[in-house]
Amino acid sequence: MIDDLSSVPQPLDMKNRPSRARYDKVKSGLDLKWRRRAPQAERLMREVVDALWDAFGGSPWVRCGLWILQPDGAAFQPGPARPDPAEASVPVEGLRGEAFASCSARRSAQGAAAVLVVPIQDKNGKPWAVFEALSTVPFDEMDARWVERLFKVFQTIGRPGPPSLP
Repeated sequence: MIDDLSSVPQPLDMKNRPSRARYDKVKSGLDLKWRRRAPQAERLMREVVDALWDAFGGSPWVRCGLWILQPDGAAFQPGPARPDPAEASVPVEGLRGEAFASCSARRSAQGAAAVLVVPIQDKNGKPWAVFEALSTVPFDEMDARWVERLFKVFQTIGRPGPPSLP
């Protein structure tokens, strides 16, 4: 479910907004890929982030990626991201922490950038990560629903194992 944030401004220029057709194209492309291969959580995380970036990167998104809860639950560690991965872990607080704790998407406007955070759940309905996108235009409920739909695959395959150390 998506929280209604009345403080989030609605977009005025609809031509720069991601359309349903662009999200549907991402979903169709991923479905075709996933039909031919055995599901592997790490690969699927990269593929969803890459597909979203290919569709929306720079127009209007400026960054997107996953934050995975550390085993101790004290912080999120960076997961697959575009254009560049985050460099360090971040505390479980703020919009990421709220989305994770409530198991519902959160939207916000922070200065010139809009933020969308969507929790990723395992097959038991427990969150294990959050997806975060930054955009030059505000996100709406449609954006959150589509991103939730793209990550719904993890409710059938489960969460990935602990990350391997370099």
